[in-house]
Amino acid sequence: MTTLLGIDLGTSSVKTTAMNPAGRIVGLSQQSYDIHSPLVGYAEQEPQSWWDAVRQSLSDAVRQASADSSNSFAIGLSGQMHGLVAIGMNGQVLRPAIIWCDQRSIEQKEQIEAMYSIEQLGKLVQNRAATGFLLLSLLWLKQHEPDTYAKIWKVMLPKDYIRYRLTGEVGTESTDASGTLAYDVANKRWSSELLGQLGIDQTLLPTVREPWEVAGRLTTEAANDCDIPTGTIVVFGGADQPMQAVGNGILHQGQASCTLGTGGQWFVPVATPTYDSLLRTHTFTHAAPGKWYMMAAMLNAGLSHKWLTENILHNKDSKTLDESAAQVPPGSEGLIFLPYLTGERTPHMDPFAKGAMFGLTLKHKEAHLVRAVMEGVAFALRDGLEVLVTLGARVDRIVMAGGGANSAIWLQILADVLGRELFPSAMKEQACIGAAMMAGVGAGVYASIEEACEIVVKQVERPITPILKNRSVYEEQYALFKELYQCNKELFKRMSGLSLTNTSHSI
Repeated sequence: MTTLLGIDLGTSSVKTTAMNPAGRIVGLSQQSYDIHSPLVGYAEQEPQSWWDAVRQSLSDAVRQASADSSNSFAIGLSGQMHGLVAIGMNGQVLRPAIIWCDQRSIEQKEQIEAMYSIEQLGKLVQNRAATGFLLLSLLWLKQHEPDTYAKIWKVMLPKDYIRYRLTGEVGTESTDASGTLAYDVANKRWSSELLGQLGIDQTLLPTVREPWEVAGRLTTEAANDCDIPTGTIVVFGGADQPMQAVGNGILHQGQASCTLGTGGQWFVPVATPTYDSLLRTHTFTHAAPGKWYMMAAMLNAGLSHKWLTENILHNKDSKTLDESAAQVPPGSEGLIFLPYLTGERTPHMDPFAKGAMFGLTLKHKEAHLVRAVMEGVAFALRDGLEVLVTLGARVDRIVMAGGGANSAIWLQILADVLGRELFPSAMKEQACIGAAMMAGVGAGVYASIEEACEIVVKQVERPITPILKNRSVYEEQYALFKELYQCNKELFKRMSGLSLTNTSHSI
């Protein structure tokens, strides 16, 4: 029997799951790391920290699985999207990785927007320029760290660096390439036209394959580090959103997932590379053959909750905070939170947007802050869903994913704000499971992704239903939420010029 290993390189931690072919988890390990912010708006991580965490989590998961498995393994990967790892000619990391929530490339975003209209970007790459995307970070490096840029041999996305350490092979795949802005999603190839006009050498970018294809085999060095046999198959894997979608069985139109992770994402499969003419959403390649998906992304879902918990409430446990939030009436007695701590994507595509607590009075207490953050994230997710629906996306069944989906009160708030039923995922560690399923397809354990989903994925049939009496409160507050952004949009931009001070911290 082959034990399938799924590695999910997240923003705050890496998780590794060991799974048997029937879908039973026989090993699970998690290792954490920090986001470093040497200047305001910067978000970086050390790839070596990722690798150290992967080695430990992989070894732990394999050790836990040893009683249930033979010596046969296959590895798949999932990872945080968009980020940039710069690699030198000898395989060395040239600088800390610039990750998806980094805001330093606002100038490069504006340069691209001055060169190309929204219509032109839509035709070239089907997506709008966004800070934190690999191409913008690469342009920033070229302009601000030319000595480093000149040494680059290859640029990699985060999970592709881990696969490089496992196999010694360079490459990426279509789902992660889609999120770089350098990839023509509709035609599934690097955009030579865009790269050429921006003066980027296409040879810096890796070859693009498919998520289920075998990328290489475990090197002797990596095998010794991770306690897995040399020669173990490693497949390309995919970006975290397609991997969680596979792990939840979301392959077809009408199905949708809503992720309450560090960021928040709507994932809606589509049969053709349809994109928003205003580029308020993203259109990327799905992991399943011949499929794409539309995504509405917000930057600060769980990150907003983490900010409140760590910086304001001094690490009170989630259960206590959930219980306190449940005691506050819907609407948080007039308190509204804008969750734009690192800017926002859908629908605003605004890196200057800022977080705000609006409506504070003497009666508001800690519990009001907690509930207001949850409600603010729910309002922002509704913003994204409404854009997708206006574009004709079918959303018949919503599966909830991500760490925030473990909060019953947060899910009830979201159901009330959306006015829709929500189905909590029956799957644990969905992105890890999706990556493990890719490994199974690559190793021949499953004949196809569809077969893997039929065997592994379980569904919940009892949804969380909206509480109708809460609807009117949230309708009024949602209208105010949207107006608050519009009223402050220009102020946010003016404030950005005042906040560029040389401070550093870790999130």
